[in-house]
Amino acid sequence: MKGGIEHLQIEIEIEENLEDTQIIIKCREKNAFIDRLVAALKIIDKKIMVFNGDDITPINLKEILYIESVDGKCFIYTAKQIYESYHKLYELEEQLGEYMFVRISKSGIVNLKNILSIKAYINRRLLITMNNKEQLIVSRQYAGGIKKLLGVK
Repeated sequence: MKGGIEHLQIEIEIEENLEDTQIIIKCREKNAFIDRLVAALKIIDKKIMVFNGDDITPINLKEILYIESVDGKCFIYTAKQIYESYHKLYELEEQLGEYMFVRISKSGIVNLKNILSIKAYINRRLLITMNNKEQLIVSRQYAGGIKKLLGVK
């Protein structure tokens, strides 16, 4: 796999005078693998504020399976719980796009990091199985974009 994990070299340099940690990626070309690598690094310890009943609580982005808009409200699904967001779906899509969250339908966004499998489905749609075995359907309108992000033809 060109530019993928087979050719990945990792070096760690300790510089005691460095104020902030820097991660530099050197690659021949920017491709889907590099995009996923950057998204994986960015998502570490990143949180979003959600409603848990009457409380507002932070949850880690890596816990989010998908986000769904129902009757004007946005719900955030994790393997253990459903939360509500005070943001609109399009706002969450903008905020989370760089962390490998993508639109799958007019009412849904999925965290690509928590997908177990993807397969072709009826009428050029896709069927996504999440890590918790829940299945979501990707509409035709968004199927091509997801395939492109994942480097699949």
